[in-house]
Amino acid sequence: MQPSAWPLVKRWIDQAANDVTALEPDPDGGARVLETLELTERSVLGALATRTGGLAIDHGWLRVLGGALLLEWHDRLEDGLIVGHDAAGGFYAVGRRDGEVCYLVPGSYEWMGTEMSHSAWVHWTLMGDLEEFYDGMREPGWEAKTAKLGPDKGLAGPMAKLWAGRHKHLQPLTGS
Repeated sequence: MQPSAWPLVKRWIDQAANDVTALEPDPDGGARVLETLELTERSVLGALATRTGGLAIDHGWLRVLGGALLLEWHDRLEDGLIVGHDAAGGFYAVGRRDGEVCYLVPGSYEWMGTEMSHSAWVHWTLMGDLEEFYDGMREPGWEAKTAKLGPDKGLAGPMAKLWAGRHKHLQPLTGS
């Protein structure tokens, strides 16, 4: 039997510096994700796909995709996989060629490299200084607004609409 990355991810969640809620997994959805994306649970992405429905981080400000949501977003980019989004309208994607997670800055059509792999990015979402990263993007009272969404509600529908208006204008995720 192959080892799973879940014990590592669970330890990160338990020790997180940032508020985090692991959303309930969909057992059937997780298996479909592994098959469709050709993953195993040995990867952090595979573990999130099977063991969670995603992660709501920093009072729901940031969503790390997991479970069946990965399938809903898997064909949105030709050269990458959407792996998260935030309440500011930013998206995170991992490049298919180089494996780097890039951030689509709100209001921009260009990707900003993070110099992190998916597993390093997930660790950063749980342990990193999100306050510094999102400085200037949050309006006063953002915590109360995102808390009203609830950890299992939220951004998926509105983010899909935002994405639909943006994706045709995007620069490629990775250099050609």
